[in-house]
Amino acid sequence: MRYNVAMRKQIIWLWLGWYIILILFQHMVWVRFHIQRPDYGYSWTADYTTEAVDGPSTGAWFHARWDSWRYVEIAQHGYSDIKLATFFPGYPILIRLTDELALRWLFPTANPQDRMALAGVVTSALMGGLAALLLGQFIQERLGENDALRGVFYLLIFPTALFMAQVYTESTYLAVSLGALLLTYRKRLWLAGAVAAYAALTRPTGVLLFIPIGTVWLDHWWRGENLRWDSLLAAGLPIAAFFGFNTWLGSQGLNTFEAQEDFGRYFLHPLALCIFVQQFGWMFTDPAGLVTVGLDIALTLFATALSIREWKWHPGLALYGLAAIWLPLGTGQLVSQNRYVLIVVPMLLVLTRWGRHAVFDRIWTILSLVLFALYTMLYTQGFWAG
Repeated sequence: MRYNVAMRKQIIWLWLGWYIILILFQHMVWVRFHIQRPDYGYSWTADYTTEAVDGPSTGAWFHARWDSWRYVEIAQHGYSDIKLATFFPGYPILIRLTDELALRWLFPTANPQDRMALAGVVTSALMGGLAALLLGQFIQERLGENDALRGVFYLLIFPTALFMAQVYTESTYLAVSLGALLLTYRKRLWLAGAVAAYAALTRPTGVLLFIPIGTVWLDHWWRGENLRWDSLLAAGLPIAAFFGFNTWLGSQGLNTFEAQEDFGRYFLHPLALCIFVQQFGWMFTDPAGLVTVGLDIALTLFATALSIREWKWHPGLALYGLAAIWLPLGTGQLVSQNRYVLIVVPMLLVLTRWGRHAVFDRIWTILSLVLFALYTMLYTQGFWAG
């Protein structure tokens, strides 16, 4: 099923308007607000927010905060440090291609690092537009054409959707994973598996795309439909990509799981429970912690509940969403959960259905935009936002 040209144009204009408004809003926030430092959102954030942050005159402006420089570093120099081993190469590869194919010819005398950061901005913007188009197509095919624009709108105003315009992996992962899901439900499983493999090279969550691929195959097999047996093997491609990359890292003397521990993430380790309890307790230690940690918990539970709700219609997709939400929690960290749930597609499907009711549509729009503005202001001023 294809949605018409008019719908495609509407989605492109919606995404473009969203992008321009967000960038202008970030500039206004930078000029108009000066938030008192340091940031006590988590117990450790104060140590990283004692000094002023870069502004628009420095080259990379508001798009490069926190982990952004790591993607730029990988795009420029590869995996030169163990601390980079927890960041996957799919997004940096696209940044490097953007620089090689366009920016180095347009800005040959620019500072290489600033130009690479700009390449990250361009890559995120373009992949964000692609993600919007693919989500619109996916929603049309699963729910109907009348819901497509609403679903894209809900994605763009989601509280942490600002990361789709920054030097982060959100827009790239969304575009690639949505492409894999779209192909999966069209039963083009080998192509879906190949795209899912690139998703697994973009973020570890991509390995979980084997779940919807496998469950779609099993569903059609159970109902007696004629699907080739070998197409089930497509579900293994993202798994192979994930472990293939980690094997290559090992040959370079690097290890993803050791790198995760450097960030305080201990997967399925007794220490993870201690870390979780400490972060939960921070809510009752500082008012900023109550807001930051509280929102991380609230959005995690919200995305969980909506993924469970979607089980009735798309069980494989719902299971993928639940795994994507809770797998990071296996490290004991609540940090960034608000951002991680942005890619949970079953949550977006439920919101889109509920948005058919005018009152819910207005209430969710107000709530989401208020939180969107909060996170955008924090991120722009260099505070922790996810």
